[in-house]
Amino acid sequence: MITILSDHTEVGERLNKKLRDGKIETEFISLTDLDVGPCYSCGGCTDKTYGQCIHRDDADIILPKLMKTDVLVMVNPIKWGSYSFKMKRVFDKCAVIGDRHYYCKKGELVKGKIGRVHTLVAIGVKDQWKNDEKSAFKNLVVENIKIMNIKGSVYMVDDSNLNVCLESVVEGLNQ
Repeated sequence: MITILSDHTEVGERLNKKLRDGKIETEFISLTDLDVGPCYSCGGCTDKTYGQCIHRDDADIILPKLMKTDVLVMVNPIKWGSYSFKMKRVFDKCAVIGDRHYYCKKGELVKGKIGRVHTLVAIGVKDQWKNDEKSAFKNLVVENIKIMNIKGSVYMVDDSNLNVCLESVVEGLNQ
């Protein structure tokens, strides 16, 4: 199962359609109308309410779906070379469903994966990319992939390469 978590509805829906047209099972989650609060780093999910965030919000809808997916595709507009604030909030709350322990692997501190997720695909969307933003976004995603100890890839989309990029994503997910 591939779950598309999208804070850029147009690109996310286009990708979802391409995958479904190819007979690939997907779950599409748009963050547009969902309200996910920040992680307050209160430690409640690791102590008082182990495995569950004490701050109730729409993450309660999203996280169970992420637990059941094999591939997580994150589609989001890029802000200062990083995830959008909505995507960042969801990603932070994924700690609730991820491996609880950190350990070292090849000199890197890793935490482990989210549920069954074995692949993370991050698609950054921006009208005009600056080289520094491309580099920052790629480095961020690569580091997230290392920390989660999974496979992954990063794509950077703008108006000039949207169709080519989406075809590359679909091709990569078909392998």
